[in-house]
Formats: sequence, C-alpha cells, structure tokens
Amino acid sequence: MRMSRSGEMAGRPGERTPFGWTALAAALAMTVSTTALAQAQTPPPPPPAEQNENVLLEADELIDDQEARTITAQGDVQVRYQGRTMRADRLVYNLNTGEIHAIGDVQIQLEDGSVTYAEEIQADEAMNVGAARELRARIGSQGTLAARAALRSGEGESELRNVIYTSCPICTTGDRPPTWSLRARRAVQDRETRTISYRGAVLELAGVPVLWLPFIAHPDPSVERASGFLTPNVGRNRRLGTFYEQPYYWAISPSQDLTASLRLHGNVNPLAAIEYRKRFWSGDLQLNTTFTEEERFDTDGDRLGDNRWRYSVFGEGAFRVNDYWDWGFGVEHIYDDEYLRRYDLDGAGERHGPYIGHDTRLINQLFAIGQGENSYTSVAIVGFQGLREDDTSELLPVILPYAEFDRVFNEGLLGGQLRLQANTAALAREDDGVGPFVGNSARVSVGTSWRRDVIFGPGVVVSPFAQVRGDVFYVETSADEYETFGRGLGLAGAEISWPFMRPGENVDLIVEPVVMGAWATEDAEDTRIINDDSLAFELDDSNLFRPNAAPSYDLWEPGGRVSAGVRATARAHSGESATVMVGRRWRSEEAIGFNDQSNLDGEATDWVASGQIDLGSGFGAEGRMRLDDESFEIRRIDLGVRGQVGRFSAVARYFSIDESLTPDPDTPNEELTTAIGVDLVRGWRVQFGLTRDLDSDINLRQDIRAIYEDDCTFLEIAYTRSETQRGDIGPDEGVQIRIGLRSLGVFGGS
Repeated sequence: MRMSRSGEMAGRPGERTPFGWTALAAALAMTVSTTALAQAQTPPPPPPAEQNENVLLEADELIDDQEARTITAQGDVQVRYQGRTMRADRLVYNLNTGEIHAIGDVQIQLEDGSVTYAEEIQADEAMNVGAARELRARIGSQGTLAARAALRSGEGESELRNVIYTSCPICTTGDRPPTWSLRARRAVQDRETRTISYRGAVLELAGVPVLWLPFIAHPDPSVERASGFLTPNVGRNRRLGTFYEQPYYWAISPSQDLTASLRLHGNVNPLAAIEYRKRFWSGDLQLNTTFTEEERFDTDGDRLGDNRWRYSVFGEGAFRVNDYWDWGFGVEHIYDDEYLRRYDLDGAGERHGPYIGHDTRLINQLFAIGQGENSYTSVAIVGFQGLREDDTSELLPVILPYAEFDRVFNEGLLGGQLRLQANTAALAREDDGVGPFVGNSARVSVGTSWRRDVIFGPGVVVSPFAQVRGDVFYVETSADEYETFGRGLGLAGAEISWPFMRPGENVDLIVEPVVMGAWATEDAEDTRIINDDSLAFELDDSNLFRPNAAPSYDLWEPGGRVSAGVRATARAHSGESATVMVGRRWRSEEAIGFNDQSNLDGEATDWVASGQIDLGSGFGAEGRMRLDDESFEIRRIDLGVRGQVGRFSAVARYFSIDESLTPDPDTPNEELTTAIGVDLVRGWRVQFGLTRDLDSDINLRQDIRAIYEDDCTFLEIAYTRSETQRGDIGPDEGVQIRIGLRSLGVFGGS
C-alpha cells in the first residue's frame, strides 16, 4: 500500500493507517533519547496507547508490507511527535518486533533545538536497546562529540566506539583540525551521573597527539556542576620543592558544594585545604581554610623553630533581612605573618565585606547595612590582624561597634538639601605596658548640614552651606580611669563657580573657576582626643573644595579657609576629551593634628593639580601631582599612561613621593610599573611586566608571558621573579605553565 506525501491514504483521504501509530511514537521517543547523547535530561516516557497521541509523518512514499509486517517511509522522511522531529532518507518500522530503523542523513531535533546527526539508527519499541552509526552530536552549548558507533544498553549508559570530543569550533571545510580534541577507542556516557568517561584517550593539539591518558572523565558540558576530581596542580619552587595538589569537588546539593584538596610537597609536610559554599534563600556563605603541621621555613626551604599546627581562615557571608536591611560577616585570620607567602596562598587584600583589608593587614567584621532611597545606616564590629614585623597587636583596636546614620531631605530648609548625620565608634585595646599609654575610647557624634545651589545672572552658581555637630567622648586617660567630655562644632560658608563654555565646530571648551570660603568654630583642640580615624589622608584635587578638610570625626579644621582653583575641559564631538584642574587652599591659622603628609600643616597648602586625556583606544593618560607652594617643586606625582599602535600595546604607571611625606621606611618613594604586549599571529601574544623600586634599584616584580587564546583553549607560559625580602621569605623566581581546555578545566603549576 502506498501513501502520498500529504499523508492521505488512497481512496480514504485523511484517514490514518490501521497500524500501531502509538507504538511508532514510542519507538520514535526511544530513538530520540538514544541518539541525543548530549542531553543531561531524560526525555519523558512514551504515552500509553489509549492516549492516541498525534504523530505527523511526511514522506515522498509510504509502503505497507503486510507479509513482512513492516511500514517503510522513504524520500525526505519527516516524523514529528511531541515537539521532536526526525528526518531521514528512509525509515522502516517492524510491526512484529517493534523495531524502528532510520537510514541515511538521520537528524533528530529535540524540543530545546539541539540536533543529533547519524547515518543510521536502530531502536526497539521496548526501549531496551538502541544503536547508531556515524553519530555526531552537540553537547550543551560548547561540546561536540562524534563516534563511529553508539550502543545503548539499558536506561543509564551509552557506549561509544572510536569517539572524538572537543569544545572547539569545528572547521566546516575539514581542512583544519580543532585546537584540541580527545580521541578514544571507547567511551561511556552515563546519563544518571551525567558524565563521559574515556579509556585509552589521547589529547591532541592541532591534530598532533601530545598526551596519552589511560582514563579521563568529565561532566557532560550541559551540566553546570558535578562531583569528581578536578584537574591537579603540579609544580616546583625553592621553598616547597616539587609539589602535587589534587582537589576533589563535591556537589552536595543544588545549593551547596565543597572542594577539598591535599597538596604534597617535596621539602615540607603536606597542606590540606577546604572550601565550602552554600546559598540560602536570603543570601550566601563561603568559607575557605588551609592547615598543616610544620615548622617555619625560609626561602630555601630550611626549617626554623618549632613544629606547630598552622592555618588560614577566610570567609564571608551576606544575607538579606528585608527591603532595607542586609547583614553579613567577613573572616580573615592566619597563624603567623608569613604563612600565606610561605605556601603561595591567596586571601589577603580581597573583599570579604564592606571593609577591605590589605596584604599586610587582615580584617574580621560583623556588619548590618540598611539603605533606602534617602537614608543609609550601618553598624559593624571590626577587628584587625597586623602582618608586619613592627605591628603591635595591642595597639590595633577592636571596634565595638562602628555605626553611622545618614538621612537626606531633598525638600529641606530654605529650598536646599538638609542632611542629618549620626556616628559612633567605640575602640577597645589591650595595654601591653610598653610605650605610651593608649587606652579604650568611645565617641558619639550627631550633626546636620545644609546646602543649596542658586544660579545668578550669566550662569554664576552660588552654593551656600552650613554645618553643626556635637561630639561626646568617653576616654581612658590612664589605667581604669575614664573621662567624659564633649565639644560643639560648626561652620558656614559658600562655594562660587562660574563656568564658561565656548562651542566649536569640532571641539567644545569649558573653563570653570571655583572659589570656596568658610569659617569654622575654634572649639576643637583637646589633648585628650586621640586621632584614630584620620591618621592617613591628604588634601588633593578630590577634596580641595570640601568645607572641612578632615575626612572623619576626630580631627576638625578650625578658623577660616579659602580654596580656589580652575577646571578646564576640552571635549571633541568625536568623543576625545582632555581635562585639567589646579588649585590650592589658604587658612587663617594652623591646627593641631594636621601634618605635612596631610598638606594642611600650615596656613597655605601646596598646589594640587590633576589632568586626564582620553583619545580613545589608541592613547590615554591621567595624572595627579602636588607642587611646593613656594618653589613649585614636585613633591608627589602619580602618572598613568596607556597606548596602542597596531599590534603593540603598553600601560605604565609612575609615582614619586618626597621622603618627608612617607614616614613608613618600607614604602617605596619612587616606583615604576609597566606592561607591554605584542599580538602575534593566530591567537598568540607576548607580555612583559615590570614593577621596579627606583629608590632601592630593585625589581619588586617582573614577568614575561607567552599566551595563546582562542574560543576553547588557553595556554600561558610565564617566568616571574621577585627581589623583595619580608620576614623569612626573600627573593624568588619561577616558571608557570597553565593550560585551559574549555569544559575540561585548567591544568597548571609553577
């Protein structure tokens, strides 16, 4: 019996043929699930026969062989069922065995749009066995898999023969192999664990075999996360010797995971690490710890001191309470000062909350933050751990707590903006009995400020402002002896600016002179007040026009002051721009607590200036400087430049600070950092980086890197060297090789 392409039976238009269409649908569903080796989700089971699901079959010719009990469709065959489509040159369905056989350019498209290709596919109605020949499939959005043959035995596994896998783009002309690929005689895809494992695999780079692997397995790339061993880290350096680190990843649940690793060293005892992450409905948590039992050791790996348990702990959590409040914590602690450098570990100087530490100072914090459209509130308890040799732990306070509140009223007094502010800080210290006594202290500050912008005549902007504040201090003046006292502060003044704009045919020019004048109360000097929150600041272009130059609460700038400067901007219609600013500040009197480093020690400050040039991707520069108020000598300069010409690119930063402005002898006074890159051919580039202390005439860090990168591969070969000495850890150098294969991981060491 033959049927036309439209599916109409001869003599009985539109009527279905009287054989097992539901069985054919079931076999089609099984075939789709068998050949879609890339899919991590199991397709829905076939519907029961009584549901009589619709199946649309189109073909140039349909043959019903009653004697052989087969249905044959041939000539551009298309079968559609439940959002899935099968295409083939020829399709045979056996009514006795329930077997479906598709031959010739078979394509199966699933509901998600993924397509599997094969030359031939076989499956039975009971879904027990499926087979495919010359299979090609996309795995997720990254991987491509091809196999000579595929055999499905049971529900869970598919066996692949003569298989090749890559996550690189495939050259359609076939004249260039992918950047990398895995080849194996046999591979198994487990749909329950959603992994693909290979036996006797060979890693090929650009078609050249480079590494034989007796066994390798990786998750299906459509899987976001799966438990298993991660790629190891192998390397060697002077301190640790040859080392091997093997991490294991455990996907505990959809909302939490854990990574545990063990690093074995040739010179010292092993180091273990655990990283735990969990996501809650209101936020997330992350903890990272390392630990070992070992002595201290120096750059050469020579042991020093006693054998002890040593560790590091870093962690953070952030959680939502309601539309206004969040709370969280940050943990940073290590056993001894050089623990991280000794074992080449990260964590110091990274963000673990709103307060960010440094590689020489760690911060532990517990905080709550509330923020709305016109208000901000924060409360925090903060502790510190100093990592410098001269740090005294007793002098580093524990803040119990630090709290601030800020509320803005846009429709404020006299048409201006009114701001209400409150702040409190309580500091606890342990007196070690050595050096000057520094006790516990607490402060509460409440104040309000007002400002209004008014435009007069030809564009003159006048901004009057006023501020009042009251402080109450509770200070330990001697051991277990406390005093309570207060002070009232206030200031008033105005800022005046007059911007001039000259539009041009190609460039617009804006010049804006600015003058700020204010007068503040004198009730600020009290030797019982300890300056804790304004130890390191400097008047520069960013705060030149601030009414009170002291950035926080312990210091106050008394008397009168005038700041004057000019800002100029040239902006081309094509997008390029240049900006420059210069100015200084005059004061009616000197004040206690302000020193030369702050640029506020005298009645007149040094000149401050800044500039920026942006000419697009080809060139850009920015800089800040401080010039002596009399000789105009440069006392501080910070200059950054970037540029790109053809295949060459460069970035450089230079800063120089007068010795009188750097009380810390370990801080470089003159330093140059530069990075130069050259793009070579077909994804290759070379980079050279250098950070040099020009005072000591040593390289703080230098590196040379050769990098290859494309859509699926990353290769980096780097040489690094450092000549710094801190504690027991001195100059060091090493070679690092990292290979990243998309969907497989990163192989690397140093």
